Amino acid sequence: MTTSGDAQPPASEPTAPATAEVPVDVPIEAEIVDPTPTGADVSGYTDAGVPTFDHVRESIERRTATALGFQELSHGSAAGDNAERAFAEREKAAKAKLDEIRKSLGSTPPPSG
Repeated sequence: MTTSGDAQPPASEPTAPATAEVPVDVPIEAEIVDPTPTGADVSGYTDAGVPTFDHVRESIERRTATALGFQELSHGSAAGDNAERAFAEREKAAKAKLDEIRKSLGSTPPPSG
């Protein structure tokens, strides 16, 4: 028992693709492109999971640039000056505490110089 919803249209017969003859003596105009980049070029890691030299160099350069930029920005601001002052105070307090601990243990402080 078939209903009208089950009826399928007749399948058309596939046709062969048309082939065109290309003259052999006509040069083909095409743009030369760079080869597809490898996984190492894209991710910075080889297939074995080892970072490439370019990836390592770029990471170091990026970190250096970030550190230099942060240093330049922090020296010119009040917040940077406050941070430097607080760091110096902590260093001074840490040195005093270390001297106190050394004195309590009976050891002599290292020579300053």
